[in-house]
Amino acid sequence: MTLLDTEIKHRRLAFGSCIKSLRLKANLSQEKLAQIAEIDRKSVSRIENGHLSPSMDILWAIADALKMDAYELLLPMAHGNLSRELELRRR
Repeated sequence: MTLLDTEIKHRRLAFGSCIKSLRLKANLSQEKLAQIAEIDRKSVSRIENGHLSPSMDILWAIADALKMDAYELLLPMAHGNLSRELELRRR
C-alpha cells in the first residue's frame, strides 16, 4: 500500500466516523438514516466504516437527512480534527 493509499484510507475512516457521530447525535439508526436519505443501509454502513467514499449525490442526501448543508459534513475534517479522529480510531 502506498502512502497515498494509506492517507485515503485514513480520510475515509475519519469521514465515516464523523458521519456516524452526526447520525447518533440525530438519534438515527443506520436503517432510518438510509430510509430518509433514500439510499441503501449497507451504503451507510460502508461509509461509516471507511469502505466507501460517497458520491456527491449521496453526500447531499445524507446531509439533507441530517438536516445539514453538505459542506457541514466536511467541516470536522477541514478544522484539523482528522488527526483526532484517527487517534480515536486507533485506540
